[in-house]
Formats: sequence, structure tokens, C-alpha cells
Amino acid sequence: MIKHFSKKFTLYLLCIIGLVFFCEYGIFYVVLSQCNWPSDSNMTSEQPVKVMFLADTHLLGTRKGHWLDKMIREWEMGCAFQTAIKLHKPELIFILGDLFDEGLWSSEKDFNSYVETFKYLFSVPSTIQLYTIVGNHDIGFHYSVTPYLEKRFNKVFNTSPVELISKRNVHFVSINSMAMEMDGCFLCHAAKLKLNIISKRLKCSQNKNKCSKTMMLDGNYSKPILLQHFPLYRKNDMACNEPDSASLKEKEKPFREGWDCLHKDATEKLLKVVQPRLVFGGHTHHGCHIQHENGVQEYSISSFNWRNKYNPSYMLALFSMNNYSIETCHMPREHTIIFIYITSIIIFLYFKILKFKQPFINNNHHLLHRKNLNH
Repeated sequence: MIKHFSKKFTLYLLCIIGLVFFCEYGIFYVVLSQCNWPSDSNMTSEQPVKVMFLADTHLLGTRKGHWLDKMIREWEMGCAFQTAIKLHKPELIFILGDLFDEGLWSSEKDFNSYVETFKYLFSVPSTIQLYTIVGNHDIGFHYSVTPYLEKRFNKVFNTSPVELISKRNVHFVSINSMAMEMDGCFLCHAAKLKLNIISKRLKCSQNKNKCSKTMMLDGNYSKPILLQHFPLYRKNDMACNEPDSASLKEKEKPFREGWDCLHKDATEKLLKVVQPRLVFGGHTHHGCHIQHENGVQEYSISSFNWRNKYNPSYMLALFSMNNYSIETCHMPREHTIIFIYITSIIIFLYFKILKFKQPFINNNHHLLHRKNLNH
């Protein structure tokens, strides 16, 4: 009797462990393995640079985040990210702002804790280079940014208001969106100076005979890719039609310049000075792909956090000097995981009830048979 109970208990325990393992870990492999790098057929003989983009991780802090919600979101994002880099093995990863949900309000102690959690969840092997771009939740919107908050973030993540990153003749220009107000503030002034230097380097590499070697880019010139947290200026999201784009009601909301997107004049200046071939950003928490009037393609990447997006995603991109290919990867949905849990429990209870009723049914059938024989 005890031995039989022990076997049943072990079997049930193994089933529960298997269900939890699949729903909390295995499902990420099942879903993310269905997404592959886009085709590189248009890259000719060049070896394309493999880049992974994600945005708005919004790690919860001590003010707004409940400990259970915080634990669940961190587990989900950590599993999704680590599974993705194991499956895809990108060369570069860019996280496009709002790493933290309460970075601008955090004390030194809380911020250090934030950083440790981020580095644990989003750790990468030495073969992968990870770059972070600052967002408004990390240091505040333009009018609330202080030198202390900016320096604190820059020191930890080794960033600056404007950066140039090059890999095999593919060039990325990262921008601090809050430094694009063009009003001469301490942040905007530093960004303007750095942006002008990078612009000169880009122009020098186009016309190699006119500049010194120190001003040249690392590698040959190609039109850069602009990276920032905010999207470029646009009226709203009505032109966005991706599977992870906003709802119709949200799409209709007008964007506020400097809050939901860059100012129109800042957008025009950036496009003129950098002359990008592509633009990537986040901030809206929704996916979007639009083409601006000057022909520049822009991609907004949805939030990587299930707290902000029921169908989060990330992006894989291949870049060569003159070509690119892009693929959006969709992650498991929380309601799918909940459905698997509930369905498994219902099936288990159904068979348990059926097994419990079976002796009762057999006993009634036996009694009925005996009664018929007596008659």
C-alpha cells in the first residue's frame, strides 16, 4: 500500500516538475527556435554583421514594482534573452533605452542593485558585444535630467550622449534622445559637439583625399544606422501595421514632441547631419515600420517586458555596407503559458475523476447483472 502510494506520488511529482519546466523554461526554446536570421542572399560576397535589437526592458524598482511581479518579469526576460543569444549567437546587441523602470528616482543603493540585476539577466559571452542606449526612465526626460543622473548611467554602462560604433564597415551612431532638444543645455551642448565630430568623420571617409587619417572611420564608409530611444518625429502610429503594433485607439493618439517622439526640428537636423540609411528606436512599447518622406526607413521595437506588452518581440538584422535584412522574433505569450497550465490541470482532474468513478460504475454494473440473473 505504502509502496504503491510512493510510486503514484513520484509520478505526480515528476509530471508537475515537467509541466513547470516546460512552461517556465522549455517553451522559450520551442517558440524562439522558430525565428531565424533573415536571408543574406542580397549581401553578395560580404560577411554580414549579425545584430540583435531589443528595447524597453523596464526592470521593476522598489517604488512601483510588487516583489512577485518583479520576480516573474525578471525570470521571463532573463529566460527569453539567454535563450535568444544561445539560439541566434549575434555579434552585436543593442538595448534601445529604458533599461530600468525607476532609474531616475533610484538612490545610489537601489541603482547599484538595479545594475547588478541587469548585468545578471542580460549577461553575454565574450564573443558578443552588448551596447546600451539611455532612455527617459533611466535618467529622466530632458527637463529633469541632472549631471549626476547622466554621469551615473554613463559611468556604469560606458556610454556618452553620442557614440560611433563600427563593425566590418557597418557604422552605428547612437544618440541620447533627451539631448536632442537643441536648447544649449549641458547635455545638448555636449551632444552637439560630439555629433559634429562624428559627422565630420563620416564626410571625411566619403572623401578620403580631403582629410587626415585620424578623422577617418574604422573601415570603409557606408551610410550609418541611427540608434536612439525615441522615435523620430511623427504625428502618431497610424502608419504602423506590424503584428506587435499598438491598438487602433492608441495609434490615433497624437504624439507630443519631446515626450513621445523627437521634435520635428531635431529630427530634421539628425537626418541632415547623420544621413542615416536606417533608424531604430523604442519608447512607444509597440512595433512599427514606417518610411519617412526622404525615404529613410525607421523601425520601432516593442517592449521586451511582458508587463508592457502582451506580445513582446525583439529584432534580428543582418547588415553589410550597402544592404540589410530584418526579421522580427515574437516571444511566448503569457496567456499561452497560463492556458497550458490550466489545460494540464483540467486534463489531470478529468482523468482522476474518471478513475474514481470507474469502480463505482463497475460495481453498479455487477449488481445489475446479478439482479437480472436472479430474475
